[in-house]
Amino acid sequence: MRSIQLEEMTWPEAKAAIGQGYDTVVFAVGATEQHGPHLPLATDSLVGDSLAKLVAKRLGHALVGPTLRIGCSQHHMAFPGTISLDASPMRDVIVRYGETILQHGFKRLVIIPSHGGNFQVVSEAGQNLQQKCPTKHIITYCDLKKVLDTSHKVSGAFGVSPEASGAHAGEFETSILLYLHPDLVDMSRAEQGFMGDLSTAIPELMRDGVARISANGILGDAREADGRRGEKYLAAWVDLIVDEVAKSNATV
Repeated sequence: MRSIQLEEMTWPEAKAAIGQGYDTVVFAVGATEQHGPHLPLATDSLVGDSLAKLVAKRLGHALVGPTLRIGCSQHHMAFPGTISLDASPMRDVIVRYGETILQHGFKRLVIIPSHGGNFQVVSEAGQNLQQKCPTKHIITYCDLKKVLDTSHKVSGAFGVSPEASGAHAGEFETSILLYLHPDLVDMSRAEQGFMGDLSTAIPELMRDGVARISANGILGDAREADGRRGEKYLAAWVDLIVDEVAKSNATV
C-alpha cells in the first residue's frame, strides 16, 4: 500500500485494506498546549503521531487514524496558545471517532493518549466505546505512572535524574522532539523548571495549574535533552503499548 495512514488514503484504498485483513486502527489523542519556551504547542500531538505509526507497524495489518490534536489541557491555560476541551466533550469526541471508524468493518481500535491530561478521559472513553460496540475490541494504554517510571529508568541509564527527566517539557519530552522534529526545538531557550517530587506535584498541578509550580511551564530540566535518547524513550513507550495489546488479545 502507498500508506498506512488513513488520511493519506483514498476511500477505495481504505476499503481494499479492510478486505486485505487490515482490521485494526491505531490513533493518538494529543493536545495543543504550552511546552515551555523551547518546544512547540503541538508537542504532544507530534509525539502521538509517531507513537501511533510505530505501534501500527509493530502490530501489522493496522492502519493509523488521525491524531486528535486538542485535549484536556485546562491546567496549562495560564500559558498563551493553549487550547482545551473539558472532559465530557472530549470523551464524546473520542467515542464518536471510534464509532465511525468501526462501522466501516474494522474490528479493533488501539487508542493512545500522548498527553498526560488525556489519560483518564481516554480510559473512560474506551470503556464507553466498548459498551457501545460489544463485538469490537477496544484497547487503551492509560498508565501514566508506568510511562513516566519507564522513561525515568531509561534516562537513569544515561545518568539523568528523574527530576531532570521530568514529566512535561523536561529532558524526556525535549529529547523525543529533538529526535522527531529538531527543527521545531529551540534549545537556546531550554531551561530548568520544576525539579521536585512529581508524585505529589502532578495531583497539585492538575488541580491548581502548572503555572502554580513552574513559571516557565517546564517539569524537569530541558537543558539536558539529547535526541539520541529520544529514540529510546519512544521505543520503550511503544513496547508498553504493544505489550498491553498482547495482554488484551489474550483475554478475548
